[in-house]
Amino acid sequence: MDDNKLRQLERQYKLRVKTGCETCRIRRVKCDETKPECQRCTKTGRKCEGYRHLTGARDLSPAARAAKNRDPNFLAIQLKPSPTPIPRDLSRSLSPEAAENRSFFYFRTCTLPKWTEFFESDLWSQKILQLCHTEPAIKHGILALSTMHERFEQTHPIFSAKTDDFAFVQYMRAVKHSNDLLTAHQEGKVDVDKILIACIIFTCYENLAGNYRAANMHLQNGLRILNQHKANLPPHGQSTATQESIANVLYRFDLQAMTFSDNTSPYDYNLDTPPDCPHIPEVYTVNADARNDLVGIIRCMMWISGVANIFQDAVEHPTWLRVYTQAMGSFERWKMTFDRYQQTIPPEEQGDPKIYAGNTLLKIYGIMSQTIVAAGSGLRSEMLWDSLVDSFKTIVDLAETLPILTGTTSQSSSRSSASPPRSTPSHSNPPSTKHRPIAPNPGTSVPSPPPGMSTLMFLPDPKSQTKAPRTSPEFSTTGSKRQPSAFSPSFELSPIVPLFITACRCRDPVIRRRAIALLLNCRRREGVWDSFGAGMVSLQCVKLEEGLDEGVDLSYDNWLPLGKFKSGTDIPEPKRVQDVFVAVNMAERQIAVNYHMRSGLKVDRYVKF
Repeated sequence: MDDNKLRQLERQYKLRVKTGCETCRIRRVKCDETKPECQRCTKTGRKCEGYRHLTGARDLSPAARAAKNRDPNFLAIQLKPSPTPIPRDLSRSLSPEAAENRSFFYFRTCTLPKWTEFFESDLWSQKILQLCHTEPAIKHGILALSTMHERFEQTHPIFSAKTDDFAFVQYMRAVKHSNDLLTAHQEGKVDVDKILIACIIFTCYENLAGNYRAANMHLQNGLRILNQHKANLPPHGQSTATQESIANVLYRFDLQAMTFSDNTSPYDYNLDTPPDCPHIPEVYTVNADARNDLVGIIRCMMWISGVANIFQDAVEHPTWLRVYTQAMGSFERWKMTFDRYQQTIPPEEQGDPKIYAGNTLLKIYGIMSQTIVAAGSGLRSEMLWDSLVDSFKTIVDLAETLPILTGTTSQSSSRSSASPPRSTPSHSNPPSTKHRPIAPNPGTSVPSPPPGMSTLMFLPDPKSQTKAPRTSPEFSTTGSKRQPSAFSPSFELSPIVPLFITACRCRDPVIRRRAIALLLNCRRREGVWDSFGAGMVSLQCVKLEEGLDEGVDLSYDNWLPLGKFKSGTDIPEPKRVQDVFVAVNMAERQIAVNYHMRSGLKVDRYVKF
């Protein structure tokens, strides 16, 4: 009997019917089966929907009655294997609506593994899943996120102007219920955890939708509520473990906002509200703790540079000096503690792919931070990056060992930096899947502190710079050749930012091309950062600095042909890009990029996506 006939038989005989009233069955609670209305419902003030599903049950044949007690998965026959099969008949434990149950199943089986691919997260894997069953705002927000993720993965149209679009409807329901949740919190009926989790979910959704201003609004609201909650704690009171996990998620989002500050949502650097510098312990037992501390340190570094760039006398302010001293000291202690952790990893954990990937990512970010500190010392010169070529090479070497970037289960740790890769395409015709990236605003480091100090600043407003000659805008006709088939959004740390900095700041012709190829060959999203957009922006940066023609095309594996420069030091200072500003027009699917050269020239480029 084929699958369709089995499904018809299942519907005909109602094989999944069980006893109990309609209301208790939907709520997944045991019914006392009192007729005509059960006491379980009447005592709690609920309306008992009765026992309509039992009508006609006595007329079933003996075979059908026996089938009622059979495992329902017996009928779940798959004619074709699927990497992530979604059952046709899902449990009604979350919702009486089949579409909502399906979306929740996708979130648990597909979205969560992608969002926790580097580090374990009880907040996502347990707490939020549990709240989906009790808090409508969180439930509908998760369903909206799940739908957006699935559309990215399957390269379906992501946005819809229809008011009945499933993702949009779920998001609007979540917003409506969040207003009730906030009112209940203000009345002391709901704890702060649920409010902050709703802020996290809304920030994720708006980032995926490309509404960065709205995403920044939700993030700032979450940080403000979190700070108020901490300020209201008793003198010796401490936040709960859940609240600490929520805070760490918000801090990671805040770091993304710092690196993605643009004209629509500029980051507000305030001298009076510095981030807290983490206290580094003697020992790490899990790498997630090392990640949280490193994020805290980098946030301090970003704040130091941002405040110094905005306020001329900031470097003499006691608060600035205190945060600077704490950040530099914490970073040195972090490196020692993280090295100690790696040397004491238990043997049973050393072969864990997730632990390896998380540790590798932390190594990459540690090297990136060390490189930024080193390049920020001394005079303002792009030539300072040239002495750090070994660090950039290590970043790319480590990134190439991550299967999420290479699409393989194993990868050599390094590609030779002496020659470009050989193209070995496995298909005669490249796939035609189109990207729908949202490019980042990749502001770059502007070393501007007094001697001995270092900063990293992602500038939000190019109009504030000194006027300089500007070239006429040009459209880039170069596109990614080998386009990946799947999109992987994540709200964790990601290799995108270190690879982008490597592609723009490392002038070694081979190393920067390896970084660009990794960005273009993977299809990843880290919050507001998009790997394809970052790759295309850095590609134009390389062409400008090396004097390559705009029409120079990429090979099938997205390798940019080598130009006349054999070494990074061959590129003179005036020819180097100092700052990069990006604006995304989603309606026209166009990225406007403004490159500020060290010579003072400003070059505009438009990239279609």
